[in-house]
Amino acid sequence: MTYEKDKIYLDTIDNIVDKVYEFYNMSDRKDLVMIYEMKENKIYSYIYGEYKKDLNELSREILEKQYQEANESKRIVLFIRDEVRKKFKSYVV
Repeated sequence: MTYEKDKIYLDTIDNIVDKVYEFYNMSDRKDLVMIYEMKENKIYSYIYGEYKKDLNELSREILEKQYQEANESKRIVLFIRDEVRKKFKSYVV
C-alpha cells in the first residue's frame, strides 16, 4: 500500500508544510520547487526550469505533471530527500 510506504514522508510534510510555504513566499518568484533535506532538516528552493534540467527523463516527466498540477491548484511541488532510507520523493502540497 502506497500510504504505508509514504507515511513517514506524509507525516514529515504535515510537520514542515507551514515552513515550506513561508520560505516559498519569501521569494517574488512563483516558478520554484522546494526541497526538504531530512538529514539536514533544511528547506531549499530551486527554479523549476533549471532544476528540471538536472533530472533524468522519467523524473522530468513526473516533475512536469506535478508542477502543472501544483500551478493549477495554487500549490507547490515539494521534494523530500531521505538519505537514511535512500529515497527521493516528490509531492504536490
